[in-house]
This record gives sequence, C-alpha cells and structure tokens, in this order.
Amino acid sequence: MRYAKKKCVLLSAALFFAAAGLFPGISHGETGAKAQLQASIDNILNVLKDPSLKAKDRQEQRREKLRKIAAERFDYRKMTQLSLGRYWKERTEGEKDEFTTLFSALLEDTYMSKIETYTDEKVVFLDERAAKNKAQINTKIITDSVEIPINYRMYQESKGNWMVYDMVIEGVSLIGNYRSQFGQILDNRSYADLVSKLKEK
Repeated sequence: MRYAKKKCVLLSAALFFAAAGLFPGISHGETGAKAQLQASIDNILNVLKDPSLKAKDRQEQRREKLRKIAAERFDYRKMTQLSLGRYWKERTEGEKDEFTTLFSALLEDTYMSKIETYTDEKVVFLDERAAKNKAQINTKIITDSVEIPINYRMYQESKGNWMVYDMVIEGVSLIGNYRSQFGQILDNRSYADLVSKLKEK
C-alpha cells in the first residue's frame, strides 16, 4: 500500500506537474477553470493511453506531447516566482528567465518518468471554489488501494485562460515545498549556488 500511495502522489504531481481562507467570499459556481483543467488532464491521459506512443522509440515524441499540454495549462514563470518568494525581486530579468527555464526542466525531469508509470488510475473531479480571478479545483486519484486528494490552484489570465500556479497534494503545497527548499539554500548560500544545484539535476 505504501508503494501504491507514493506512486499516486508522484503521478498526481506529474499530471500537473486550500484552505478556504485563501479565497475570501468563496462561491461554488462554475468559472470555466474546472472545465479547462479537466480538458487538459483528459488530453494527458489520452496521450498516456495511446498504444502508438507506448513503444520505446516513441518515448521522446510522447514526452513532447505531454510537455506541450502541460505548458498550455501551467504558468511556469509564476510557479518559479512563487517558489523563489522574496528572492525573486532581487533577480535581473535575465536571471529570472534562466531560473524559470531551470525550474521548469526540474519539474519535467522529476515527474515525467513517473507519469509514464500510469496504469489506468482514475481521476475524479470534485468541487470548485472560486473568488474573483482565482479558483481551486479539488480532485482525487483513485486506485484499488488508495485515494489521494489533489487540489489545483489556478488564476485567470486577461485572455480568459485559467492557469495552474500551484498544486496541493494531501495538504502539502508543491510550490510551498520548493519555496522552503530554495529559501534554506539562499538563506545560507549564494544565488549562484542554487543555480548550480539546479543545473546538476
């Protein structure tokens, strides 16, 4: 059971790569965020299930399709900014661009191999909580042995697209976790040291 649970947690993070107090004046009406997120996850699952992409020599093509779908729904720059926290303002535009590229690659490299272990787990969409231009979509992954709650935090762009900026897996924020790790490094070492660590990943 422990292995199955760990596998689901990694899968959930890979699938995209909450407390009510974060959303004062929450409503439970539809905003479009849930529909857009569900469409993206359905597209990812379709790629994973596609028998023509399961061959070893099609791995890079499969991964490129997954990267494209994720990039359309995940705001990697915002995720990077939130992960660096107060240290983001200290960076130059060039440094911000470089760190966004490195952090995006970290997420992909860490979880892309895990998502390919998908064995028909079921993703269930629950309620949607929304306030102004932010929303939280609550889901869970179900297997024969465990259920893993996943909450997607999203915001609406000016063009109307809903973008993921964080995931809460079993009550733990993915971005908050990285912010804590990066903060510990930057509190004791240099920004250059952090960049070097990311390049080594």
